[in-house]
Amino acid sequence: MKKDFKFRYYPTEELLISRIDKKLNQYERKVRRYLMNYTIDNGKAFNLGETTDEMSKDIGFEKEELKVLFDNLDNKSSIVVDENKNVNFIYPVSAIPTNHKVTLADGRSFNAMCAIDAMGTAFTFNQDIEIESICSNCGDSIYVEIKDGQLMEYTPEDMHILHVDLNKNKNWSGEC
Repeated sequence: MKKDFKFRYYPTEELLISRIDKKLNQYERKVRRYLMNYTIDNGKAFNLGETTDEMSKDIGFEKEELKVLFDNLDNKSSIVVDENKNVNFIYPVSAIPTNHKVTLADGRSFNAMCAIDAMGTAFTFNQDIEIESICSNCGDSIYVEIKDGQLMEYTPEDMHILHVDLNKNKNWSGEC
């Protein structure tokens, strides 16, 4: 990550946040990855009430263990669950349509929660990505390509990125 960025209103250190994976243990990371892939592969939210024996075997945990791990992910603000037990957000993946479509190098596509999350998916999935987005301010189309962790191409050429100080918020999906 480039360290010589300058920001108008904040010192760089205040805007850096820890990766979500850093606050999770290896079992929570495995379940989080499963939930992201489920949402991407099926194009819908995973419903916690529909945890099956087959899923339990696929992921390698008993159903009761999964319930604890789901609760841990929720308590650590790594997922957002609605009143119907749907996991609508698994940072950075959104089960709900957004203006930020990501296409992974492996050909799968999904919605990211926000433009910053969309760019971060290159690192989350360790793949090259393409992003098709819409500016929340003016409605113009935005295209971003990241290869080998580097910004390769983007339009418009005068694009700017706005950042929300997420360190001040517990529920990022409600504040970003």
